[in-house]
Amino acid sequence: MKVKVYRIIINLGFSGIVIACLLVGCSLDQARSRTDPVGQVSENCYIMPTSQILIPAGQQICMPGLRPQALALSPDGELLVTSGKNNQLYVIDPATGEILQQVSMPENNAKSSQEPYKDSKALLSLTGLIFSPDGRRIYLSNVRGDVKVFSVKRKKVSQLKIFSVPNADAPKRKEEIPTGLAVSVDGKRLYVVGNLGNKLHEFDTATGKVLRTWDTGVAPFEVVLASGKAYVSNSGGRRPGRSDLTAPAGRGTRVRVDPIHYIANEGSVSVIDLATGQVKDEVIVELHASALAVSPDGQYVVVANSGSDTLSVINTQTDKVVEKIWVRQSPGDPFGAQPNALAFHPDGKQLFVCNGTQNAVAVVHFEPAEKESAVIGLIPVGWFPGAVEVNINRQMICVANIKGIGAAKDFQPGDKIKLRSKDFYGTLSLISIPSKKQLFSHTKTALRNMRYQKLEEAKLPPRPEQTARPVPERVGEPSVFKHVIYIIKENRTYDQILGDMPEGNGDPELCIFGEKYTPNQHKISREFILMDNTYCSGVQSADGHQWTDSGIANDYMERQLSSDFPRSYPSGKDAGGSDALAWSSSGFIWDNVLAHGKWFRNYGEWMVSESG
Repeated sequence: MKVKVYRIIINLGFSGIVIACLLVGCSLDQARSRTDPVGQVSENCYIMPTSQILIPAGQQICMPGLRPQALALSPDGELLVTSGKNNQLYVIDPATGEILQQVSMPENNAKSSQEPYKDSKALLSLTGLIFSPDGRRIYLSNVRGDVKVFSVKRKKVSQLKIFSVPNADAPKRKEEIPTGLAVSVDGKRLYVVGNLGNKLHEFDTATGKVLRTWDTGVAPFEVVLASGKAYVSNSGGRRPGRSDLTAPAGRGTRVRVDPIHYIANEGSVSVIDLATGQVKDEVIVELHASALAVSPDGQYVVVANSGSDTLSVINTQTDKVVEKIWVRQSPGDPFGAQPNALAFHPDGKQLFVCNGTQNAVAVVHFEPAEKESAVIGLIPVGWFPGAVEVNINRQMICVANIKGIGAAKDFQPGDKIKLRSKDFYGTLSLISIPSKKQLFSHTKTALRNMRYQKLEEAKLPPRPEQTARPVPERVGEPSVFKHVIYIIKENRTYDQILGDMPEGNGDPELCIFGEKYTPNQHKISREFILMDNTYCSGVQSADGHQWTDSGIANDYMERQLSSDFPRSYPSGKDAGGSDALAWSSSGFIWDNVLAHGKWFRNYGEWMVSESG
């Protein structure tokens, strides 16, 4: 089926334009082979540097320059707001996908009849965006240490005020990093997670004053309210004791780690009784506890464990974990679903889960009373979904795709074509809640997009008497290689150095440091391998080293990138670049080598002591 892309230029009454695009109806036959170059291969089909395919379902709202990592839907379902990687709040009509407004972040509480005050340094934090129950206010966590407050009148959003969050006073950063938000049913209390200071703050929404503060676990992320209690997810688990093995967790803080990989090894949920003001309990869940959702009947709180590919279901009467739900296709599959956002259908029977690394929303049949909750299908969306809302009035789900379609840019006729990895291009997906038949079709597309068949084939038993090949088709089959020399070089593109090599698919016009300047690299490429169709999945040094050494970047890393790395810049170059929360729970490439009885030598990668 031939597909068209409709591009609509919308004049929004402020400087500049916003381009929205509608991508519909891509056939599975348009998904190409693994030898195709990365990028757009048809009007609505993309190959990503991760070798995955994007064929997103529903309507895609293109958001150039943005990494949207939070969503909030107004109580009446008439407005959708998002933000990420810039200092504006985007207001969207969920019925049409039209971007109605881009509202600057308020800088202070002063009023002006002239231009509104703009906080040019404000950024949405790791998460934190919510409407008040009456729909008249929007609260947004600013990574610089405050909460931005917007008013909503007749579907028009405007700046209102800010709430200053108490400082974290961490060893290497004074400002707090506010993240998750929750508002009481009567709208009088706002609960703000202090991610760096390990706190939960209660605000009076009328005055902006802090009324109460509680201790939480390490690196708290999200907060929800249920059964008269506040539940706070702690990405780093409990606070370390004196005898616990710990490692850096950003800005001079510490987190519990395992003794083999030195990676954060616990997640937890703090339970706070709001009537008594006491911290009632801390429930141990699984790795990297992140998003939270309360079932519509209030009986359960669900925790997304993005470092374990699982959900933990907590009974709000007993505050005990009563069910564990796997969100990857099989518990035996390699790590990599990374559930990081949750939203219930109002009937409580379905739970929608953003599986970040799978570029899909998992649909969970929710039945914890019988311990029969399970994933029943997948909905393909954009690259690394990180927020989801259910708009029951329109029978749709709304998804924020943090990485969207990767590095891309819209150009006007006559523009000089210039691109870089920081040309972010996030998207939103607006998708009708699927029927069983539609979900079956969506699941087929999502599995093919993530090349799940290749994973299944690789897990088959090794076949006898196979000819050695560079990359065996199945684990355990012979390879021609006896030794691997892994050279890591960053901050240059293929074409900048090797674009002059006629043996490869390069562009000599983009070659800056050709053979005249880099003879050794050219010689190595000719004598060993020229990886002219291998791509970097990272954007900067921090996430690039995760892809290089672990083959994945975790949810914490992706959100840090959008928020300008408030906790750490884990590039491995110095002691400040060590952060055990940023490392994938699946470990590093050398962990895999050692696990298979092999040896390796390391000449510098991540060889940094805590003292520098």
